[in-house]
Amino acid sequence: MKPDLSQAEVDALLGEEVRTEDAVAPRDFRRPHRLGATQLASLTKMISSCLPAIERSLATQSGSDLELSLCQIDETTREAFLSSLDEDGFFVQAYDLNGETGWVHWDPRDVRLAVERSLGCGSSSQSSAPLSDLERSLAGGFTIPIAAGVASEIDCSVTAGESYVDKRLLQASIDAAPAGDNQRLSITLDVTCEAFTSKVHIYLPGVTPVEDTSAQGEAPASLPGHFDEVEVLVSAELAGLELPLQEFLDLEEGDVIALGSGDEMTARLVVDGRPAGTATWGREGDRIALRIKDLLIESND
Repeated sequence: MKPDLSQAEVDALLGEEVRTEDAVAPRDFRRPHRLGATQLASLTKMISSCLPAIERSLATQSGSDLELSLCQIDETTREAFLSSLDEDGFFVQAYDLNGETGWVHWDPRDVRLAVERSLGCGSSSQSSAPLSDLERSLAGGFTIPIAAGVASEIDCSVTAGESYVDKRLLQASIDAAPAGDNQRLSITLDVTCEAFTSKVHIYLPGVTPVEDTSAQGEAPASLPGHFDEVEVLVSAELAGLELPLQEFLDLEEGDVIALGSGDEMTARLVVDGRPAGTATWGREGDRIALRIKDLLIESND
C-alpha cells in the first residue's frame, strides 16, 4: 500500500509541528481506490465522449432538451451508496447490468421537473410530495437511457429494474446481494436545461483494475556514454553462519571458523548494498576469483 500522504500529514501523524489545523485530511475508508490515475483518465474520456449521443437519444424519445456533462468519477461501495441517500425525499432507479444491480440516484424535485417539462406541463418542482407511480415510471425514460449509454462504454448492457422509493426496501435489496466484491464505480453527471440544473449519480458494478504501465519503460539497449565512467561498489559475501551467543563471545584471535567445503560454497554478489546475484569462488593464479553463476539485476537497478 502506498498512501498518498503529504509531508504535513506525516508530520501531524508523528506528532511534529502542524502548520494548519486541517493538516491531516479526512479519509473515507469505505471508498477503496483500486483504479490508477491512467485508468480513471481513460474512463473519463470514454464516458465524456458518449454523452452527446445520449442527449440525442433523450431528445428523440422524450423531446427533452437536457444537456449532459461529466462532473466526477470515483470508486465506492454498495454501503457507501446507501449511506449517501437522505432518509426520505430521494429517487433511485434500479437496473440490471450483466446480471448485477446498478442504480441511478436523482433528486425527486428535479425528476418531477424533467417529467413535467417533457409533458409540456406547468412546473410544480418545488412540491415535496412523494413521486407518484406514474412519475416514477416516466422518470425511467430518462434514467435508464442515461445509465445504458454510460454502461455501454464499458461493454455492459442495461435493462430496466424496479424503482425503489423506500430506503428500507433498498437496504433489503443490498443485503440480499451476493457477498462478493461490492466495488462500485460512481459517476456524477451535470444535467442542465433552460429551466434547471441538476446532478444525476450513476452507480455501476466495479470496473476491473488494470496495471498502470505508463511509468514502465523498456530498458535501453546500452547505457548513455556519460555513464560509462560511473563507479559502483561490487562486493561478494562468502557465506553466513549462525553461532550461539556464548560461542561468539568466546572467539579469540587465531580461531578458525569452518564454513563448508569449496564445492558447496557460493558467494552472494552485492552492488551498492543491493543483492545482484551469486558466484562460485576459486583462484586465478595467486588471486581469489569469482565466476558469475547468475545475475539478479533488474532493469531499474
